[in-house]
Amino acid sequence: MAIKKRTVVLIIILSAITFAVLFASSWFYASHKLSRLDYYKESITKTVAEKFNRNITYETGRASLSLREGLAMQITNLVVREKDGSLNFLNVKNAYLRVKVFPLLINRLVFGEIVLHEPRLSLKRDKAGVLNIADLLVRKEDEASPKFRKIVIEKGSVNFADEAVNGQSLITSLEDLQFRIDSPFWTKWSRIHIKASVIEDKNTAELVLDGFYRPAPSHKPFYESKVRASVHLKGAAIKHYASYLKRYTSFEKMAGLMNADIKFSGRLSDFKSKGTIQVKNAMVDYPNVFRDILRPRMIQLNYALKRDTDSLNLNVPRLVIDKFEAKGNLGIDDLDKQDPFIKATAETSAFALREVRPYIPWAIIHKGTGNFLDKHIKDGNFRLVEGNLHGRFSQIAHMNKKESIDVLSIRAEVNKGVFEAAQTAPVFRDISGILELKKREFSLKSMKGFFGISPVTMEGKISDFALPHPNIYTAEMKIQPNRDEVLWLLGKEKFQALNFKGPSTLTLSGKGTDEDYYINARWDLTDAAYSFPDMLEKAKARKNQLAAEIILNEDAVNFSSFNYELPPVNITGSMMFRYAGGIPSSFNIKSKTLDVNKGAEILPFLRKYNPAGSCSLDVVGRGNLDDFDSLQWKGNVSLVNVSLKPLADFKALKGMTGNIFFNGDTMETSLIKAKMGESDIQGQFRIDDFRNPKVICNFYTRLLKTKDLGLQSSEGEVNLRDVKGQIAFADNLIHADNLSFKLGQSGFNLSGDITDLTLPKITLSLNSSYVSSEDFSRLLSLSYPKKEGSTSSAMELSATLKIDTGKFNDIDFKKLNAGLKVIQGIINVEELEAVAFDGKFKANGKITPSYEGKNHYDANISINRISLEKIQRYLEIGNRTITGKLSLTGKISAIGRNTEELKKTMAGNFQIRAEKGILRKFSVLSKIFSLLNVLQFAKLKLPDMTTEGMAYNTITSTALLKDGVISSEDFFIDSDSIQISGSGKVNYLKKNLDFIVGLHPLQTLDFVASKIPIAGWIITDEKGKLITVNFKVDGTWDNPNVTPINAKSIGKGTLNIFKRIFQLPEKLITDTGEVIFGH
Repeated sequence: MAIKKRTVVLIIILSAITFAVLFASSWFYASHKLSRLDYYKESITKTVAEKFNRNITYETGRASLSLREGLAMQITNLVVREKDGSLNFLNVKNAYLRVKVFPLLINRLVFGEIVLHEPRLSLKRDKAGVLNIADLLVRKEDEASPKFRKIVIEKGSVNFADEAVNGQSLITSLEDLQFRIDSPFWTKWSRIHIKASVIEDKNTAELVLDGFYRPAPSHKPFYESKVRASVHLKGAAIKHYASYLKRYTSFEKMAGLMNADIKFSGRLSDFKSKGTIQVKNAMVDYPNVFRDILRPRMIQLNYALKRDTDSLNLNVPRLVIDKFEAKGNLGIDDLDKQDPFIKATAETSAFALREVRPYIPWAIIHKGTGNFLDKHIKDGNFRLVEGNLHGRFSQIAHMNKKESIDVLSIRAEVNKGVFEAAQTAPVFRDISGILELKKREFSLKSMKGFFGISPVTMEGKISDFALPHPNIYTAEMKIQPNRDEVLWLLGKEKFQALNFKGPSTLTLSGKGTDEDYYINARWDLTDAAYSFPDMLEKAKARKNQLAAEIILNEDAVNFSSFNYELPPVNITGSMMFRYAGGIPSSFNIKSKTLDVNKGAEILPFLRKYNPAGSCSLDVVGRGNLDDFDSLQWKGNVSLVNVSLKPLADFKALKGMTGNIFFNGDTMETSLIKAKMGESDIQGQFRIDDFRNPKVICNFYTRLLKTKDLGLQSSEGEVNLRDVKGQIAFADNLIHADNLSFKLGQSGFNLSGDITDLTLPKITLSLNSSYVSSEDFSRLLSLSYPKKEGSTSSAMELSATLKIDTGKFNDIDFKKLNAGLKVIQGIINVEELEAVAFDGKFKANGKITPSYEGKNHYDANISINRISLEKIQRYLEIGNRTITGKLSLTGKISAIGRNTEELKKTMAGNFQIRAEKGILRKFSVLSKIFSLLNVLQFAKLKLPDMTTEGMAYNTITSTALLKDGVISSEDFFIDSDSIQISGSGKVNYLKKNLDFIVGLHPLQTLDFVASKIPIAGWIITDEKGKLITVNFKVDGTWDNPNVTPINAKSIGKGTLNIFKRIFQLPEKLITDTGEVIFGH
């Protein structure tokens, strides 16, 4: 038994020695062979090439074998070619490989460590999306496949050329790559560390990755490998990777520098990730969502991302874009299908619309809603309380389609919002409330703000969009409008003069489409006070309501009905404001019996008439308010005992009772009787055409006291009788037609116009069968009392007169035609023609009336062949008579109330000529002729001035009139028998004379007569012919003193005149005391 035991021990020892010897021999043999690795270079490269399907070469290779290190190999300048051999796939400057020895004993290859120094790896993906290492990434179920425990890369580089992304080669590189992977044999997880610079075109980013990696089973693709890692990325250029994102989104362009701290756990098809991403100077061009290119300066994102095989969930607890902050969640289901389903929620902090307007996703908001929001919401502070997006990609891409209507819902708050309804309208400002988009409704809830400066509240919604029929808009609004807002509502251009104060409440309720929008308006104006100058005035607290039914469409604003109630007046009707122009309207103005005086409380233009009495209205109008000429009227106004004061100076019209009838574009009244002061008046009014509005009044009064018209006269009360005619009032114009009346003995018929009633300008034509200057003067003396601070007279008159017969003072005339103007109370007679004293009278001049009645007359007069016999009777020059025809031209002026005063003040100068008459009973001539008979001029046949008188051919004179005295130096009478000249004065007021008379007989004296000594009293020539006899005449003209005077006593000036008149020779032979004949 003991022998057997020793035998077994011996065998074991010998076996161990044998194994040790064999192992040592094998080890030394293997070490010797491995130390000469270059001898096996061809075999090695061939074996590896077959394994990896790529050619491989190296420059040198050494190996060593030890129990501690195992099999160690060191290779220099290792090159691995692409499968096609065209390019290098991998270049390694130095490679150190250590293979575990014991696994080799069971025919397994385990690399304990691989260290690559300065490796350069070229990766490429072709246009078909196939990587050049795709075959290496496919794992085969082969127990003999190599295992790796540690891989280290120092100063490596990786160049990735991707041709699948955009058809061109997009190159991304890793430089200065530090890579380490540790895979302990007791676990399937490998620890990974990567640090590198990422070259993106001209940008360089930093990449650091730490984590664990578990390769996918051999029967699955490599991206099914599991990873637990943290990634730090700094300064990555988003623009470089935009092409990859385009496969999943419709971004046109992206840019910015991104920093990221990310944690990732799982495989690409099933993972969790969270982290922080920061993008600086970003740029996003996403036209399918955003209208403009976005350029935020800073984007910060915190996220948590989870994905499984068919879904993805992204939670963003914080998103900051410049000053905008938000958070939200995005979920995508059915990722494995063609049309995934998206679930997204979001909320934001308060933000200013003007700052984030570019970030609003207009393209995914319904077009109608989006356009409305963009056009009308100008600014405000908003906060997205809740935003939800639920729908498939296909629905989101076509948000305007019916099936996408429930995809998006929004609830937001607004504060200090600004809403612009129209460019010309006051702006809604300081708006606060809730905005909500849900299903087919965009709602405005609990909205408050200001319309201009007017407080406003509103509720509204837009519904039924994305359906075949048009959107429906619903709104409820209450507004307390101020003046500016009222002006806009009514039309600023037409109502600029409107005054509006106090609170009022306008309630608007609307519903309809943008093609036909129906509004119910109720406006309580009771507490407001408003006025439109001279037209309308409504006091505060006076009941006042306006109600209207309005339809808005693309053509017009249609007030289908309205009711304006301002007691005691009520106006109902309809009207339409066409955008293209025109306001077709119809309305009914009604009232119960109302006190006119109370009506004046709201109609200020009536107040100046101080109305009283009662009336009722029932009038219908129809037409285009844009063209008042088109309006047609129907109805009547009843007046009962109405009184009013038409003008300030007029007495009030009282007791007017009657009816006013409207028919089409005309108006007329019944016969209306009234009393004005003490004058009873009756008449009718009418308007023949409202397009040319002219109020025509036909009236009659038996007696019109001018004091009832406010007129006064210095000549006492002036009353007009049988006044009748037609007066038309039109736009600051009064037209009188056939206005006839009587005053005194005169009758007047006037036609004419009065314009500019504040400064009256009168143009009239007067026709009369008989006018007395006294009556005419009384008529002209009428005027309104002078007001303090006013000028003497502002009236201007231009008149033409045609009078058949009349009397000017005591002068009868006929066929008077005159044209005159009155300016500042002065009567300018531009022309005057009349027949008086059987001759024609022409004159022009002016009459300056005096308040005291002493009118001032200035005239240029032309008299043609008037009867001297009649004019001397007018002048009352006694029983002497003179016949013939008188012609006269000259200038004259006079001042006075009557004929006597005019005679006293008349002044002027005249050219006088009388023809073919007889001088009879002129005492002056009678006495002269008597003296000549005493001197026994036997053959000088002198006329008998008492009975037959003296016939004359002409009488001429240049006369000067002043202070009742007519003076002349060239008075001359030419008759067949004698010529008489005079120089001197006649005072017709005192009826006395003072002049010198010269007689020149036209017969030759006989010898006897020539011998009569008339010492110095007779002027003869040197042949003894009698030339003149001279007399001094003075005294009264009824009994003048006539005295012969000698030539020496005649003044030289008078003698020269006589010489000129009588055509005397230059040499006169007569001296006082000489006997002419008897030399």
